[in-house]
Order: sequence, then structure tokens, then C-alpha cells
Amino acid sequence: MLALMKRLTQTILGKFIAMIIIAGMAFWGVDQVFNQVRNGLGSDLLAAGRSSVTVDAFDRRIEVMLRNVNQQSDDPITKEQAIERGMVDQVFQLQQSQTTMLGFASKIGIAPSTDAVLAELKKTDAFKNPLTGELDLATYQRVLAQNRFSQAEYEAQLKSDLTLQALQAGTLAGLMPPDVMKAIQTRYLAESRDVAWFILDAADIPEPAAPTEEDVLAFYNENLDALKQPERRSIDLLKVSADDFLSQVEVTDQEIATIYEASKSERFSEPEQRTYVELMFGSRDAARDAFAALAGGADPSTLQGIVSRESRTSLAEDVEDQLLRDAMFGPGRQSGALFGPKDMGDGRWLVARLVSIQPGAVFPLESVSDEIRSGLARERATLLLYDKLEALDRSINAGFDLKQIAEEVGVPVISFEPVDKNGYTEDGLPMIGLLEAGDAFQQAFLMNVDDTSNQFTKDDVTYVISTREIVPPSTPAFDEVKDDVRQALVLRNEGEAAQTLVNEIKDRITSGASTLESEAQAVSAPVETPPAAITRMTAEESGLPNSAIGGVFSGKPGDVFTYPNRTGDKYMIVQLQAVNDPSTEALAAADPNASSSLVSSLDSDLATAMEAEMAGAVKLKVNGAAYNAYKASISSNQ
Repeated sequence: MLALMKRLTQTILGKFIAMIIIAGMAFWGVDQVFNQVRNGLGSDLLAAGRSSVTVDAFDRRIEVMLRNVNQQSDDPITKEQAIERGMVDQVFQLQQSQTTMLGFASKIGIAPSTDAVLAELKKTDAFKNPLTGELDLATYQRVLAQNRFSQAEYEAQLKSDLTLQALQAGTLAGLMPPDVMKAIQTRYLAESRDVAWFILDAADIPEPAAPTEEDVLAFYNENLDALKQPERRSIDLLKVSADDFLSQVEVTDQEIATIYEASKSERFSEPEQRTYVELMFGSRDAARDAFAALAGGADPSTLQGIVSRESRTSLAEDVEDQLLRDAMFGPGRQSGALFGPKDMGDGRWLVARLVSIQPGAVFPLESVSDEIRSGLARERATLLLYDKLEALDRSINAGFDLKQIAEEVGVPVISFEPVDKNGYTEDGLPMIGLLEAGDAFQQAFLMNVDDTSNQFTKDDVTYVISTREIVPPSTPAFDEVKDDVRQALVLRNEGEAAQTLVNEIKDRITSGASTLESEAQAVSAPVETPPAAITRMTAEESGLPNSAIGGVFSGKPGDVFTYPNRTGDKYMIVQLQAVNDPSTEALAAADPNASSSLVSSLDSDLATAMEAEMAGAVKLKVNGAAYNAYKASISSNQ
């Protein structure tokens, strides 16, 4: 093929064809490859100095992020969902920052030593041999393989993490807040403020005049859009699951007995207990010698240097030390299994030996027969369900209506009154059965009347849906909703009256025409104050809501603030009455908090400044085309 191409390019026609091919390659985006080469990125997503991030490495970071997120979530997410939620972009931004910092580190020659990497590996319990408690190469490689990391990839990531830690620690290590800033921060925290408030109950506010018929009609006309009823649809639903066929299967007592005998020790017994002895030694060498002797078959009573000996009998779940639990209760462990030596951190070294295994008591057949029967019946009903779903699919493809399909499958049709796209009836009742159908329910609003949907499966339940009737959107006539509109107008007027009174009270107190005490007395409400003047350190304990605390510490003496509660039936009228200079004792009490808060703030500012300086010292190259292609490949693969 190459020889043919070479001969072709030596002719006028061949050269013309080659020009067309090159133009086509440019048209289809091959020029992006040359742009990457010109940018010096190749196939990398990011590069700065000698630090770079490949597409594969970035993808592994996304997978690790998703694995960590999904372990803590009852609703796992996919890569495509992570893109939709902006999580992938967040990781990409973090990678840009880290790549810049690593590029700067390589420029100035910062890199972790082999000893530093080895010390970090020794801290990870997962890499330790369960018997010796020390870093073990085979264990290390096995754990990495289970998590789809090569040794080189993991150690490169570890070196990067150590480099970033060194950069950050080195930048912040010598940070000491200046005394003048500390003094200002201390005074800021120790300053106290006197506040008082009373609660205005909306029930004490005079009711506004009842609206007239003309008022109600005008309010109706003002809110026609809000009163408009959305399109609603009457829906028929077919719901099929294994539960529908449980009554059609049979499980005999002989089958139950056979399953019980075959698996009673694994499935139908209490957890086993194990007895092991913990031997404590005063030195590592003594513990190692004892471990070697026990491994050679020595009697524990003949060992030398034992500081203490304790026999334990327990369940696996009662052993907190994961490595000890694996050594004593792991699969295949038999009497004589050993663990240790392990440094206990107090000068003692532990060696443990498994002495005996006590199987758990087996539950009688009578107590577990219902469980076995139920499980076996569900398995058979599931097989029957698969047959029914094939028949269901054939009926849909044949164009049968939902009633015919239901008769074929042997389940009833469930009919619902008209609902909107959110599953609510005109009376505001949610149709839970429809909402549980998920995508099948949404499909009903994309179909014509009497159309039948395909199968939709959710949580082991299959749904088929049909639209029975379409109720177009409409606005109810005034006479139909007059009473509801009147009630809404009354509530609005009451709310406006309450807010007007609150504003008038605030204006009178602020202008000096009245006082907080006088206004409280006028509505028979007590004036409340905190036990002592509040500071920024004690404000949360004052009884004030967070919104009021913000206003109090941003205002000046005499300012008044009002805050309705969530239901709008009570209002808090708060006045900042005085701002007090801190006493010597208050300054002394605020000093530790001032130091910690100031250091935290300066740490953040300095870290930001450090990143900005690094970004100026090394150029970060970003391969936007490769990143967009990576995200597009995820969306197209889902």
C-alpha cells in the first residue's frame, strides 16, 4: 500500500489526489493534532514545566473520585452525571492548579526522596502483611492491582502529593501574624454590643377590612396566569413484577429441607467465635523470636520474654484492629494462625495466635423454612416474569391496546384520574403510583390518546403506560374559584398590614419618636435581652437568629432590624442599643481565638498568593480540544 502511494505521488494525478486527502483531513479536524504538537502538549491534557497530565491519568482520577463519592451515597452516579453536575470540570480545575504547582516544583528542584516515599508507604495499613504488620511488596502490589493502579502510577501520584505538601508546608511554615494585626483582630472579636428585642404577634395586628366583591374580582384578574390549570392527562398503567406471579409457583417441603441441609452451616447459623491468645513482649527482637518459634511449632508456654498473656474469645465484628481480625478470622484461617509482631506504641510488641474455632449454633429448620420458601418462590416467580416480559414485548409490537396486553400477561390495568406533569391532580393530590413509574410516567405526556408505550423498568418493576384522555389547559371561571380567591386576598392583605405596622414601628424607634420599650408595651410584649452584651464569639448563644446577628454587627447604635419567622405570624423587632469597647479581661479572653482565626485567614491568603506567583513563573498549557473530546467520549459511550 505504501509503495502504491509513493508511485501515485510521483504523477500529476497522484499529487492532485494527495492534495484532496490532506484538505479532507484538515476539514475533519486532523489540524487539531498538529495544533497539539505545535503547543508542545502531544496527547496530554495539561502540562507545566516537567509536570503533565494524560487523558488516561485524568480518567483514573475521575474514577477514584466517583468511587469515593458512590461509597458514601445511596444513589450512585455515573461519569455522564458527573459531567452534567460540573464535578468533572471541578476536578479539571484542581488538576490545573496542581499541575502548575508541580511544574514550579520541578523548576526549582523540589522532589521527595526515596526514603520519604518509602516512609509514606509504611504508614498505609492496607499495604502491610497481616502476619508481620510490616510493609509487604506482594500485599502492596495486590492492593494496587485491585484498585487498577500500576506500581509506577501509584508511586508517581504519591510523589506528586508529597511535593505539593512540601510546597504548602514550606510556604506557611514561617508565617507569624504581626502584632498590630493580632491586636486589631483581638479587639474586633472582643468588642461587645448591647441588643434588645420584642416579638410582635401577628394576631395582635388589627385585621384589615374585608375585601369587597369588586376587590376579589380585581385580584382574580390580576392573577389569571397563576390560576391557570396546566394540561392534565388521564393515564392507564400496567405494572409487572415477580410479586405478581408468586401465587403461581410452588415450593415443596422436600425442596426446603434439601436447601437447608446443603447450606445450613453457611447461611442458617449464628456467627462463629474464635479463641486466640495475645502475647505481649518488651522488645521487637523478643517478639520476632517468639513469632519464629511459634511458626516452627513451639509450645506458647515455652516462650521467653513474655510481658503479658491474655486469652480472648470473640466474634469477628468485636475485633477493632482490621489486620488482627483478618489474621484471626480471615477465610481459610485455622488453629495456629499467627499475627504480628505489631508495635503497640507503648513499648510493647504484640504477637497473636489462633487457638480454636467454635462454630455458631445452627438454627432449626422450622425457624428458617419460611425464609427458604420465600427465596425459592421469588427465584421461580422471577423466571416466570421473564417469560411474561417476552410475551409483553410481543403484544406491544403487535399493536395491542393496554387492556389486551394486560389480559395476555395476567395483571390488571391501573387507571388514574387526570394529573399534571408533576403527578398532581387538580385537587393537589400526588398520584404516588404514577410517580413511582418514573420515565414511563413522563412518556405519557409525549404520546397521543390510546397510544401504548414500550417497556420501562425501574427497581425490578416493569411499566407499560397509555394515555386515556388529555385535558387541555384552562383558566377556571371566576364563580368557580371565587371563595379561594377571596381567601388568598385576605391572607395577602393581612400580610401587608403586618408588614406596614412593622415598618411603622421601626420608623418610630429609629427617628426617636418612640422607644423599643414603648412599642413593646403597646402590644403587651416583653422586652428581651441576652444575659450579657454579645460579642462575635458569643453571638450564636444569644438567642438571636443568624440573620439578626449579621445586622447587629454591621449596624450602628440605634439601628432597628425586623425579621419575620418562617410562617410569617410573628416578627422580631431588634434594636442595637450600644457598641462597647472591650475590657482588658475581654481582650485576654479573645486573644487565643484572634490568633487562630488570623493565622487561618493569612494561611488562605498566602496560599492564594503563592499559587499566583507559581502561575507566573511557569506557563500552564491546557489542551482544551482533548478535554472536550474526553467529555464527549463519555457522553457517547453511555
